[in-house]
Amino acid sequence: MPRFATGLPPTALIIAIGALVGVSFTLSKYVAIAGSAPQQALFWQLLVASVVLFTIVAITGNRPPLHRKYLFYYLGAGILGISGPALIAYTVLGYVSTGFYSALVTLSPLFTFAITALVEKRMLPSYRLIGILIGLVGISFATHSGFDLSGVAPRWITAALAGPLLLAMGNVFRSRAYPQGADPIALAAGTLGLQLLLIGLPIIVSGRIAAGSMPGPGPVAALTGIGLITALSYVLTFEVQRRTDGVGFAQVGYFATLFGIGFGALAFDEPIHLTLVAALAVLFLGLAITNGHIRLAHILRLPYKSQAEAPLNVTSFQSPAKENKDADCQ
Repeated sequence: MPRFATGLPPTALIIAIGALVGVSFTLSKYVAIAGSAPQQALFWQLLVASVVLFTIVAITGNRPPLHRKYLFYYLGAGILGISGPALIAYTVLGYVSTGFYSALVTLSPLFTFAITALVEKRMLPSYRLIGILIGLVGISFATHSGFDLSGVAPRWITAALAGPLLLAMGNVFRSRAYPQGADPIALAAGTLGLQLLLIGLPIIVSGRIAAGSMPGPGPVAALTGIGLITALSYVLTFEVQRRTDGVGFAQVGYFATLFGIGFGALAFDEPIHLTLVAALAVLFLGLAITNGHIRLAHILRLPYKSQAEAPLNVTSFQSPAKENKDADCQ
């Protein structure tokens, strides 16, 4: 794992991943507008990311394990966190704005909280829900003017909602099934490599990858950028999930929204407002509360035990890196 990543706190990595995802949304819209087929666009994205990661793996010699539990992890993390959301993005971004799709991603933390509570069959600490809701308020500042959906068919809005739902399911899955002692780069390479096989083999066998089906120079450059972002962001993703849980990681969605709106405004002249500054401040507050850096008990001058009896590692089923998860509360 790169030293710069291991030396940064999870909060900084969450913000960095959110920025990378925001850029990826913008590039994905460009690819969608260019008319690239979603499955072929995903194939090129996975190909670039896999080449990058397996080159690193070949140099370091840290190969992805191929035991059954790892293959299961690669499959679940890849479908829920990569292929499913990417196919949805490539499909719907041809019909909805980058800002609107980015705003929907703010539902991911709430979905993650709800799914985690449902899976564990108990309510999670209230301070975590409060932090998530504060983040949602922050995003509302950035999206308060609304989006023009007058020309968008309801089916595309419904399809777009599936994106944050799959992301939330991926957050919970990666947190629960994280292999103990696994290296984030090896996990990222294994996950992306398996998805490349699953997506690429049907395309290659069917003959849809041919010289005449290659995207133009613009989409190729965009897909190359998306692939590079995918490689880096998923290395950082597995590093964060090694040190925190799905609920904490889910707040990537807030920062992905903020950066997605900003980059969408720059690239496609979509509306942007000065309230993004206020949104950023509120987002930091919500993130700090959810990850335990700011104690509600201290703010309200109440005994800490009454506000948050559980540490950040609320997922008691997780054996991997428990000490690292608890360290995020320090």
